[in-house]
Amino acid sequence: MSDWHHYSGNMHIHTSYSDGEKLHAEIAAEAIAAGLDYIIVTDHNVYVTGVEGYYENEHGRVLLMTGEEVHNVRRQPQASHFLAYGAGKELARHAPDPQALIDETLGAGGYGFLAHPHERDLPLIDSPDLGWHDWDIEGFSGLEIWNYMSSFKNAVAARLEKLRWKNKLVSALVGLWMTLHPERYVTGPEPETLALWDDFLSRGMRVAAIGNSDAHGTPMRLGPLRRIVYPYEFLFRAVNTHVLLPEPLNGDMAHDRALLLRAFGRGHSWVGYDMAGSTAGFRFTVQGVGRGIIGDEMPYGLGATLQVKAPARCRIRLIRHGKVMAEVERESNLAYIPDEPGAYRVECLIPYEGRERGWIYSNPIYLR
Repeated sequence: MSDWHHYSGNMHIHTSYSDGEKLHAEIAAEAIAAGLDYIIVTDHNVYVTGVEGYYENEHGRVLLMTGEEVHNVRRQPQASHFLAYGAGKELARHAPDPQALIDETLGAGGYGFLAHPHERDLPLIDSPDLGWHDWDIEGFSGLEIWNYMSSFKNAVAARLEKLRWKNKLVSALVGLWMTLHPERYVTGPEPETLALWDDFLSRGMRVAAIGNSDAHGTPMRLGPLRRIVYPYEFLFRAVNTHVLLPEPLNGDMAHDRALLLRAFGRGHSWVGYDMAGSTAGFRFTVQGVGRGIIGDEMPYGLGATLQVKAPARCRIRLIRHGKVMAEVERESNLAYIPDEPGAYRVECLIPYEGRERGWIYSNPIYLR
């Protein structure tokens, strides 16, 4: 549909107010350099005020918003990080009770996403599994299905687990090599996370998906050497959340913020691995009894047609509740007439760095 407006951004970022390295204006400049339209800073257990707004320089502008990554610092082991957007207030005091945290976020008009749901322990850097472990919950808005830094951590952990010689020096050298070439090892979201999402959708739940960088800008030290291995700008060119809005952003902070937040909550978006190629031209629509886009809920009817348009030739999969319903290779379009209701989502895969990798993961169209 040509009357929807596309914007890209990143929704999981840390500043020096928690465990990041830069402040908001500096991060905004890196987002502009990467070509993003919006960013949301989500410092750990602190809601920073007075920094939201448009940041501009000679290269462009970006809308910076603030959210919060909330987790219970007294939980042992550490886990279950929660991304809160749009609540407009501090939420850390609700961290010990995940359901209360969800209820408080939604009750304040916000949206809540479970961050990096599946992670591995990585003893090499003393990093525990920070996935979501507290599953006696309901009402959350969605899942962070792809977190770039979490995916890289999991790739390193998996590689080190396969080493026959459990030598610390060898492990460190392998980890260092992978750290310097992350694009060779990140292949897509965790399969467990996609399976979990499909399970939720098969139960009739509305669960929106987002994808992010988890940018910190942390320097790596090795003897006298000091290098920022994952600068903010680098990560802003990797995994992002792309949204479609019914009207353009107009520069008014309150207006634009409300448009974006609603799009996140309704799932009018897709997760794109933009390092492998721009995903800006992607569209997923339905035509039949009505017309709709990603995230819409439409009445199921005979003759309804799902249509996918990719920005380049790729492998396109149309998935319903974990099952591939239609698939094409080296094509940029797919059309499918469903013969049953359900939540239909799209995956696009593309060759990059010598192998096929996840490129686009759309939110569902719900046919009821």
